[in-house]
Amino acid sequence: MDNLKKPEMLKYFMSGYFNQSVSWSDLEGLATDFKEREPKSMVKQLISELKMLQNVLQKGDKETWREIEKYVHEYSMRYLDFEDGPEFINTVLKAIQ
Repeated sequence: MDNLKKPEMLKYFMSGYFNQSVSWSDLEGLATDFKEREPKSMVKQLISELKMLQNVLQKGDKETWREIEKYVHEYSMRYLDFEDGPEFINTVLKAIQ
């Protein structure tokens, strides 16, 4: 992840909203809560970071994804596997755009 900007807003979202204490089935509602509660600048930053993650997935860059996954896990204690990435990204983007 050296060549990518660390996704600070993703870290914030994962630690504060979508940490290990909540279910995947709650993701869309949590993303909606994020959109309603947080400043627009933070929502825009999360959208930007999710689009960066989409790019990593589209390239099939599993090495970079593992770095992102470690980074996210460090703060949220939740794993975000490469295979789960598209569902996570699409669900959050749908709720916050």
